[in-house]
Amino acid sequence: MNLLLAPLSLIYGCITSIRNFLFDVGILNSKKFDIPIICVGNLSVGGNGKTPHVDYLAKTLKEKYKVAIISRGYKRKNYNFSYVEINSRVKDVGDESLMLKKRNPDITVVVCGNRIKAVNKLKKDKPSTELILLDDGFQHRWINSSLNLLLTNINKPFYKDYLLPLGNLRENRSECRRADCIIITNYQKADDTNKKEIISNILKYYNKQIIFSSIKYQKPIGIFNNEILDDLNERKIILITGIANSIELKTHLNKKSEIIKHFEFDDHYNYYKKDIMNILSFYKTLEDNKKLILTTEKDKEKLIQYEDLFKGCELYYLPIEVELNKKEEFDKIILDYARKNYKNS
Repeated sequence: MNLLLAPLSLIYGCITSIRNFLFDVGILNSKKFDIPIICVGNLSVGGNGKTPHVDYLAKTLKEKYKVAIISRGYKRKNYNFSYVEINSRVKDVGDESLMLKKRNPDITVVVCGNRIKAVNKLKKDKPSTELILLDDGFQHRWINSSLNLLLTNINKPFYKDYLLPLGNLRENRSECRRADCIIITNYQKADDTNKKEIISNILKYYNKQIIFSSIKYQKPIGIFNNEILDDLNERKIILITGIANSIELKTHLNKKSEIIKHFEFDDHYNYYKKDIMNILSFYKTLEDNKKLILTTEKDKEKLIQYEDLFKGCELYYLPIEVELNKKEEFDKIILDYARKNYKNS
């Protein structure tokens, strides 16, 4: 199978390389706006943790600047421009965009398939906007983002991956050079022994700032009652996920509890009634009083519509936060950029 995919990856790589070359030499033009734009993206498809990092940036910057977030709103019913509100529906704005809005109700969040259109409309409708965060925009070179943050998962870093369709890379490894900072996600202390090797491999392609980040899991929260569960010790978990990579989540949960069933769906999956009935059918067969249903914060936005069906069940979601190994250094990079470019805009 790999031999069959390799020629397709070669063709795909040639196309993306030509496209990037045309941007590099100015034949294709990137539009530069008179407002600071920070892009958070990756070289590969999914599973790198862009959304929690965008949330981290929003919380860091909104204390000093009026921040707006632009996202594509993946898997929504259309890709027209739309403002995300607290009461928006997932099918209209996308799961991650809605999650960002609920986490940051005081920030403007918009979704649009055309990022240039989104920036122009934001500038017109919200002229007080001082800084824009572009979610998943590394390949969107039609916009000249002044600061590019590139994420790569420590469990499958870009230097070990291959171009689509053989691997998951959207463009060649060498394009990481466009980034101002590379963030290696899902880093754990157990990875310390490999840290030098990881940095050494990245330095073959890139010689600027490298930061390590990890996910810190918070206490589970009830989806319908906001009850905080102090711990998951010895709980019997029915896990529901529709995310790109659930390995780290399962590793975390298995430390203190037991996952007795994992209902695993595709990333951004939109749940149907039949899926919920299947999950509940399994739940009701268990007589253990330590059982509960657990999901992610992103999936919560799509399960909340089935409140009537989940009545009488213990249903929780697990919030996450980003931790950085060089937090002060990273925050300084971001805030210095914002201060310098806001003054010049």
